[in-house]
Amino acid sequence: MSARETILPEGVLNALKAVQDPDLHRDVVSLGFVKNLKIAGGSVSFDIELTTPACPVKDRLREEAVAAVKALPGVESVSVGMPAQVRPSRIESGVSGMSRVKNAIAVASGKGGVGKSTVAANLALALSRSGA
Repeated sequence: MSARETILPEGVLNALKAVQDPDLHRDVVSLGFVKNLKIAGGSVSFDIELTTPACPVKDRLREEAVAAVKALPGVESVSVGMPAQVRPSRIESGVSGMSRVKNAIAVASGKGGVGKSTVAANLALALSRSGA
């Protein structure tokens, strides 16, 4: 590898900006998914951190990332890890989703199929419209 073919982290990240998450419609770099970037000679390795272990576009993201980085001058091999980091929800973070709720009404029945969900939804809408 000559001095002209030195692989820089900025070049790798710039190449990875071409890899778009099809659901979020943004690139994996701006989403902060690219982690642990390492360059050793002509070898480049990094992780694309997924938001769920069962990511349906995992293989597509990996293939596009490998192709984008391999197109850089001097890159001989690319290794992509795909770990999942499930981020905590607001409730798990200690922020209650019901902090402004003053009262709760339970709709119950000992039998299924009697319209509990319909009654609960209509009751919630009516109370909301009345300013409750």
